[in-house]
Amino acid sequence: MVVRNHPRGRLVFDRDAIVRAALRAYVEAVLKKFANRPAYPVCSDSDWTGDVQRGTFYDDDGCGAYAVLAWTEAGVVGLAYELGFGPIDQLGLTPDTVTGGPEDVRGAVPGLPAELEPAFQMAASRLDTRSDLYKGKLPNKKMYSERLAGVGFWLHGARVAGTLFDNPTFEGVRRLVPWGQLHNGQLPLWWNRDFAAFKEERARTRDAPIHAIIDAVVDRRMQGPTEFTSDELATLLAEPPGPGELLGAQRMLQKVGITWPGSPELPEEPKPRGIDPFTGKPIVQANRPTK
Repeated sequence: MVVRNHPRGRLVFDRDAIVRAALRAYVEAVLKKFANRPAYPVCSDSDWTGDVQRGTFYDDDGCGAYAVLAWTEAGVVGLAYELGFGPIDQLGLTPDTVTGGPEDVRGAVPGLPAELEPAFQMAASRLDTRSDLYKGKLPNKKMYSERLAGVGFWLHGARVAGTLFDNPTFEGVRRLVPWGQLHNGQLPLWWNRDFAAFKEERARTRDAPIHAIIDAVVDRRMQGPTEFTSDELATLLAEPPGPGELLGAQRMLQKVGITWPGSPELPEEPKPRGIDPFTGKPIVQANRPTK
């Protein structure tokens, strides 16, 4: 655990606590698909790769800004991006030096220990790569694609550093600070104080059984792959979701090693049809049913 003072408050960073909070945020976001769901998940649009030993967590605000965390046994690397504030705007990159690869964002984590290079590479691999159109950075209308992040931090043993601390007014800092402000093992709902107060009240009252289930299954998963119990599912699925919603939730939870009793085999996922030129992400079409 490392404690640092920051203009946004006292921050406490702990590798295992960060991974658990990321897993909890992911599970909470998946369960928002159910009628009996927790109010205002802290990360409503997130993605996960890997496991609790080595993995990544991607938190997208739905409007193009995001934060990415990656971890290994050695520690954690965090990178964040606000619209229009990528490496060219904040890290000293120029259109001529854009590579489209991880080197574009290395300036966000100065002094990165060699032991964290794998985590850095994993984090950088999750970043969007596209032309940063938001501030007109297209010299002579020539397209270029920079790896998009403008601020970062790294945590290794008893050390934590990065532009999160060196440049605390950088755009994107607000997306990384909450990882040093975990409360009761949870990422705070930092983006709206009114919603945060409402969520806390609901978590103490109406949503208490759901949050207890989330905490229990996350704690089990931190020790190894786990399944929901029958009682947990009875609470979560008090109002059964549609088949598509249920299947989607099962797939997303299976990615993090959380399954249903009996671990039913899931149908094949839809295959991407190519890359959307505007978002840089796969275009997915549902598989046609076989006759």
